[in-house]
Amino acid sequence: MTYYSCVTQIFTTGDGADSALAVLRAMVGIADSTVEKITAELTLTQFRALRTVAERTPITMGVVAAELAINPSSVTRACERLVAVGLLQRAQNPLNKREILLAPTPKGRQIVDQVDHDRREVLSTVLRRIDPEARTTVVAAFAQFAAAAAVAASTTNNSPVA
Repeated sequence: MTYYSCVTQIFTTGDGADSALAVLRAMVGIADSTVEKITAELTLTQFRALRTVAERTPITMGVVAAELAINPSSVTRACERLVAVGLLQRAQNPLNKREILLAPTPKGRQIVDQVDHDRREVLSTVLRRIDPEARTTVVAAFAQFAAAAAVAASTTNNSPVA
């Protein structure tokens, strides 16, 4: 009788990617939980679309899709859902009658602001748990990482998570 064991293989890159992956998982958990706390009816994709519209108003669905680097039909569904729940409003572009412009409603903008506030609170709590000297280094590393990620996103057409 032959015995085959299933062993999970762990690959390490030696360049810090494993630590970055652990941080990414924690950050995604924070992103998910803060959106869910405010409104369990939104998916993370819907919230990312809402944030993009709130930051770049007025904006078309095509630009939202490009910003988020996701399929235009997925963005259309997400934005239609946001319109249906009263978080986005649609209007015809007065300069191009074929385009529909999106803008957040006051309630939509309030949700984005509240999620940002809650995320800052959670991140501040986590950062306060780090030794003050190490915290300074971590915060500086976050700034460098964000800058490097922005460059990578602009050259590969991938958008950072909202």
